[in-house]
Amino acid sequence: MRSLLYTLIFILTTTFGIAEEPTQFGTPPWQPAGRYTHPAIRESSGIVTSKQFDGVYWTLNDSGNPAVLYATKRNGELIQEIKVQGTRNRDWEALAIDNKGQIWIGDIGNNSRMRIDLNVVVIKEPNPHTKTEVEVIAKYPYRYPDNNIDAEGLFIANGIPHIVSKEQAGAVLYRFPELKADTKQVLQRVGEFADAKLVTGAGISTDGKRLAVCTYNALWVYHNATGDVAKMIKNKPWTLRHNFQGEAICFEGYNLYLTNEARDIYTLPQFWYEKAWKIPPENTQSAIALLVKQKSDEYRLESYRNAGIDIDGGHITLDAKKTGASVHQTIKVPYRNLYEISAILTRGPEYGHAELTVNDTKVGTPYDCYHPEHVAGTLVKFGTVPLNKGDNEIALKNIGKSNLATGYKVGIDSYQALHASPFIKRYMVLGPIPKTDTNTIVSSISTENTLNLNATYKDNDAKTTQWREAETTTNGLLNFRTNFGMQSAVVGYAVTYVYAPKAMDTVLLLGSDETVNVWLNGTEIHKKRTYRRITPDADTIPCQLKAGWNEVLCSVEQNSWTWALYVRFTDADGVLKYRPQPKK
Repeated sequence: MRSLLYTLIFILTTTFGIAEEPTQFGTPPWQPAGRYTHPAIRESSGIVTSKQFDGVYWTLNDSGNPAVLYATKRNGELIQEIKVQGTRNRDWEALAIDNKGQIWIGDIGNNSRMRIDLNVVVIKEPNPHTKTEVEVIAKYPYRYPDNNIDAEGLFIANGIPHIVSKEQAGAVLYRFPELKADTKQVLQRVGEFADAKLVTGAGISTDGKRLAVCTYNALWVYHNATGDVAKMIKNKPWTLRHNFQGEAICFEGYNLYLTNEARDIYTLPQFWYEKAWKIPPENTQSAIALLVKQKSDEYRLESYRNAGIDIDGGHITLDAKKTGASVHQTIKVPYRNLYEISAILTRGPEYGHAELTVNDTKVGTPYDCYHPEHVAGTLVKFGTVPLNKGDNEIALKNIGKSNLATGYKVGIDSYQALHASPFIKRYMVLGPIPKTDTNTIVSSISTENTLNLNATYKDNDAKTTQWREAETTTNGLLNFRTNFGMQSAVVGYAVTYVYAPKAMDTVLLLGSDETVNVWLNGTEIHKKRTYRRITPDADTIPCQLKAGWNEVLCSVEQNSWTWALYVRFTDADGVLKYRPQPKK
C-alpha cells in the first residue's frame, strides 16, 4: 500500500481569473499511465501484452480469487472477463505468453513453502472481443530440486517455462527440463541472478534478448545479443529504483509495463532504464494540470520532446535568456506542519540555477540544473519549512547559471510536500501477547491509568515477559519482528510519552502492519482492522495533547510476514518532546 503523501496543489496567481485548457503532453514514466477500474481486478499479479490482438493486455488476480483472466486496454479499462475452465486459482502469481498464441498461467505462489501442488497451466489465447471462457489445454506440475521455495516470476524462453524465485538471499532461475503434461517434473536449476532478489514479476522480450524482473521498489533488465538466458542472468543488468510497489512486469517491444497492488499501470520507455535515470515519486501534483492564466511573459509550456527528451510529459519553463524570471503558485495542505518541499526539475546544457521560496522565505539553497545532456524527472529536495493549513504561496525563480551552462532556463514539472516532523524513535514494547479479542486491548493491560511498566505478563509461549525499551531504525520504523520474533495470531504493544508545552491540537500520523489500535491518555482514538504493507503516514488521526506529558499506547496485530509501526505527530513549531518512560 502506498503511503499517504500530502501533495501540493498549484494554482498560478491569476490576473484574468479565466482557466486555460490544460495542455496534454501524455504521461511521464513516474506517473501512472492507467488504472484497473474493474472492481474484480483486486491485485494484478501478472501482466502480458497480447501478440494477436492489438491494444489488449492480460492480467490476473492472486490467491483467493476466481480462475479468471482479464483482458484490458492499455489504460486498464476492462475489455472482457475470461473464465478459465479446468483449473482453479490456488495462488496465481504470474502470466507468460509464447510465440504460438498461448498464454501460460503460473500457479506458483508458495508463501508457506509447504505447497506440493505447484503447477503451470496453458491455454490458447482467446479473442477477448468474442469469447467469455477458455479451456485449459495442458497442465505441468512440478517441484523444486532442493528446498521448497516461493516464486512469483514466470516467462517462456524457447518454448519452455522458466520460473524465478522470490527469495531474500537472491533470485534463482529454474526451468522445466522438458514439456510433459500431467507429469510432475523436477525443475532444473539454471543459475542465480546477478543483483536481483525478492522478485515479484518477470517478463522477456519477444526476441528473447532482454529479460526484466521487478520487485516492490526496483527492477532489473538483463540483456545479451544471443538470447542465452543462463548467461544473460549472470551479466550486469540495467538497474532502476522505483516506488511503484511493482507486482508484475512485461515487455512491449523494449518498453516495459508494470502493475502494482494499488491497481496502477506504469509504462517505462527503454532508454529510461538503459540510462538508469532515477524515477521520482509519482505522487506529485503537475504544475501544468492546474495552470491558469497569468499575466507574464516569463514562462511558457513545453513538451519534453520539444525540450529534447523523447518521453511523454511536459513542464513549465522559465526564460532561458535572462535571470529573474519566476512562476508563482499556491500550495494547499490540510494540516499545519513542518513539510519537506521537493520539485521535479528538468536539467540540460542550457539550464540555470533554480531558487525556491515559500511564503517569501527561501527554502534550502539554489539548485544548479545544468547537465551535459537533457534529463527529465530530477527530484530536488530543497528543504523543510513550516506550512500553514490551507494556502501557502510558492515561487520558483531562475537566478543565474554555472560557467558551463549556455542559458538560464528552468523547467518545473511538479512539486511534492511531505510531512517532515520527526518520527518517534524510542518506545517501551511488550510482546508477543496472545490475541484474545481483536477489538479490544488484552485484559491484562489497563488503559484507565498510567501503565505500570514494571508489571509482568504471560507471552504467547506462556513465559513471563515485561516491558522493555526498544529503538526504531534510522527512518523511524519500529520493527516488532526484530523485537519479538516471527509469530502469528499475536499482538505487540508499544508505548511512548509526548510532552506538549500547552494544550494543543495536532494530528497523529501512523503507519502499521497490520491491524492497529491507539490510546491517548487512556482513551482510544484510533482502531483500524487492516491487512497492508507498512508505509509511513497511512492513517491520520486528529487529536488533542494536554499540557505536559501524554501517554501514547499502540497495539499491532501480527498475522503474516512483516510486523511494524510508524508514529509521529504534526509539529510545525518543533515544540514536542518524546521519551520512552513517563517523567518522574
